[in-house]
Amino acid sequence: MTGTHLSVRASERGAALITALVFLGVITLLSVTSMRESTMGVRMAQNEEARLSGIQTAQALTEAIVATPAATPVIGGAGFSICTAGEPACNAYGIPLPAEVANEVAQGHLSARVQRMTPPEKPPPRVLESSIDKFSAASFQVAATYDRTNEGLGSVQLVEGMIVLIPNF
Repeated sequence: MTGTHLSVRASERGAALITALVFLGVITLLSVTSMRESTMGVRMAQNEEARLSGIQTAQALTEAIVATPAATPVIGGAGFSICTAGEPACNAYGIPLPAEVANEVAQGHLSARVQRMTPPEKPPPRVLESSIDKFSAASFQVAATYDRTNEGLGSVQLVEGMIVLIPNF
C-alpha cells in the first residue's frame, strides 16, 4: 500500500508547478493589456487637450481681429488681404494683435488672414435691416491657423465671416 501511495504522489509533483505557471502567465497578459489600455487613454486625453487648446487659441485670434476695427480696413477691392507676418500672397501685412496672441504669432505657431470678399460699394444684405441707401457693406473672411504639427500637437484652422457697414456720405 505504501508503494502505490508514493507513485501517485510522484506523478502529482509537476502538476502544481505547471498550474501555477499557467495562472502566472494569464495574470501577466492581463496586466500588460491593462497597462497598454491606460497608456492609450492618456495619449487620447493629451491629443484632445492639444486639439482644444489649438481651437481656443485660433478662436482668441479671430475674436481679437473682429473686435479691432483697424484689422478690417475698408480698402481695396474683392480679394484684398491683410495678414500676419509670414503668410504668403498678401496685399498688406501688420494686423494689430493683442498681447495674449502676439507671442504665439511671433513664434510662428499662429497666423491670420483677413480677406475682403465683396467689391466696394455693395449694398448690405437685407437681413441686416439697415437702410440700403445710407450704408454700403464690406464682407470679410477672417482665417486663423494654429499649427504645431512639428511638436506633435496638431493643426487647427478656424474661418469666420463678418460684415462691416460703411456709412454713405
